[in-house]
Amino acid sequence: MLSTVLRHSEVEQARNLPVVLILLLCQPVLLVAAAGASTQTYAAAVVAGFAADVHLHRAEPACLRLLGRLKYGLSTRTVIRHTSLLVLLPAAGAPRAALLDLTVALVVLNMLRLGHLFLCAFVQRRRSLPARVRNLDLSALGMPAPPPALAFRRRAVKLLLHLDLLVMAGGFAALATEQWSHALLGCGAAIVLTTGALLAMLPTVVRCRRVPSHAKVFALLNAKLAAYRPQVVLYFSYAAGSRDSAYQVNMWLETLARLDQRPLILLREVTTLRFLAYTPLPVVCIPRADDLSLLDLPEARVILYPANAGKNVHMLRMAEAQHVFIGHGDSDKLASSNRVSKVYDQIWVAGQAGQDRYTRIRHAVDTAAIVQVGRPQLTSVTPASPLPTGRATTVLYAPTWEGWTEDPYHTSLVLMGPKIIRMLLNHPDPVRILYRPHPLTGKRSAAATAAHRKITALLASANHAADRHQHAHGDHTSHRVTQAEGDTQLARLEHRMDALRNWTVAGVYGLWRKDRHALAHPPRDRWADLQHEWNRIFWQSRGSRHQVLTGQLPTLHDCFNEADLLISDVSSVVSDFLASVKPYAVTNPQGMDDELFRTHNPAASAAYLLGPSCETLQDCLAAARSAADDPRAPRRQTLKHYLLGAADPMARFNDAVNTLARQATEAYPPGAVAEPVTANPFTQPPARPAPPPSPQPAPAPAAPCNTPAPQPT
Repeated sequence: MLSTVLRHSEVEQARNLPVVLILLLCQPVLLVAAAGASTQTYAAAVVAGFAADVHLHRAEPACLRLLGRLKYGLSTRTVIRHTSLLVLLPAAGAPRAALLDLTVALVVLNMLRLGHLFLCAFVQRRRSLPARVRNLDLSALGMPAPPPALAFRRRAVKLLLHLDLLVMAGGFAALATEQWSHALLGCGAAIVLTTGALLAMLPTVVRCRRVPSHAKVFALLNAKLAAYRPQVVLYFSYAAGSRDSAYQVNMWLETLARLDQRPLILLREVTTLRFLAYTPLPVVCIPRADDLSLLDLPEARVILYPANAGKNVHMLRMAEAQHVFIGHGDSDKLASSNRVSKVYDQIWVAGQAGQDRYTRIRHAVDTAAIVQVGRPQLTSVTPASPLPTGRATTVLYAPTWEGWTEDPYHTSLVLMGPKIIRMLLNHPDPVRILYRPHPLTGKRSAAATAAHRKITALLASANHAADRHQHAHGDHTSHRVTQAEGDTQLARLEHRMDALRNWTVAGVYGLWRKDRHALAHPPRDRWADLQHEWNRIFWQSRGSRHQVLTGQLPTLHDCFNEADLLISDVSSVVSDFLASVKPYAVTNPQGMDDELFRTHNPAASAAYLLGPSCETLQDCLAAARSAADDPRAPRRQTLKHYLLGAADPMARFNDAVNTLARQATEAYPPGAVAEPVTANPFTQPPARPAPPPSPQPAPAPAAPCNTPAPQPT
């Protein structure tokens, strides 16, 4: 069981694996201590188990969900605790009558608990609409409001966990005083509170008996879409991960909001909707394929796909529209010239490099279907500026993930990552490290997870040593916001950002009557202003400390603006960083010849290469500190134009959307349907007879055998 937890744990959960181990070990210890009447051992196991349970509920609920799938969930742990108490009390001298009363009370408590969980599941299932939305008002559906938060969903689970504290507290009071009725009082208090939670659920349960029908939901949704009249659809379904793949659609949200055409975001997984960044655009999430066919999009003539996924075929059936693969970043990886892309009508790439990559699968993709549109997301990346004197060189290490294959050189994280970090930390000149792993890091490779943990430990140790040195020398940073103050301000900003994001989710179940005014009066704070202020406070409060950046904020482009040097692998991160024209290094973990490596990976043709020994790291840092030590600067300017295309990418992208939408609308006007061609030999019109063959000139008579052959002149 523990090996399964370790194998499936995300990189963020690594620090909590000892807590999981404590939780797993406390349960058998409880039973053994109870059977042996070892009260002190039993009490220690109870306290440790409760502490681990509460901590994981607060910090890492994913671990607990995994334990639940392994049949070791909260209900199992609760039954073990109750059973151990029933074993301990008679061993400590409790009379039979008191033990019988406590047994009956515990049975009643657990029956009430199961009833409460059943009602939670019933309400959640009845309130699950076939389509979830943002920025669309579905309040006309009249969906019932959820039960009180304290009695529903996650808080309900925590409530039932805390109620066990009353049971165990009553048991310990009985052991300490030998007043066995105390155990019954503790269990009785838990029964009263559980009954209260059950009663709080009943009004919602009654209202959930009548929920909108499937047809009514899509009738209202289609009516709202008809009023909006979407013309462009961004369709997204993830191929790997879950919430970690949301970045693939998040990077396009701001670009879509600036189009002339009316965009719609169409998602297929509820998890993506949960982790979708803020957008003022309408968002619809339809998990089921048969429900997707009920969505009416009569004017949508351009469908954009940021990722290749199996569920894309559910949208490709729409023959009236033009289907375009836009990807989520151009790179020299083979995925950026995938043969699967031939299913789309067009493939949009950033620059000439994207078009050249498809020549490797010649005849599979028509070159006329490849359109250069630039990278409109990179308008927020600021150009390079001279490094101020005395400031530490900021290095952004952003390795890619391990990929789908067993290729050990796909990412530098496993073979070179910790070594790069150690060399940067040991460099004689001051260096600040920003470590930003790929969101999918560790999803497939345990070695990648281990390397990630080593890097985070190295950076944490370096920060701790710097703090001790600063404290010993009295170097207090009074001139800037401290990290503790910054965290407080960031929490306030995140609360306001969540309010803005949650306002856009107001229509997921329909606005309730008391919140109906919220749709017409959104929060004053605008997302861009809040994000700008968040970034300012974050970087100011962090100072020269090393950072491990795994959240949505700061964004990758914010890290570009903060960094003086990028160290990355062959990935779209390299191409995007070229928008800043700052020095960058590309890892070559295989130790391939430099010129051959640059030939195979054109994005590295203006890079400083880092081989397995990392001996050129000094040259990379020198180039970041001084333009005089940066001989590859002119090549970066040329490569930027080759990879990312000409200037004003937003205008080019917008023009490409407008042109394709106009062509598709001319072929199929709004409301027109590309009906399938009948292929019935009994209903087809009679075939026209083939025209007679044209008369051929009669062949010349053959020359007699005794006629001499003509001589050449």
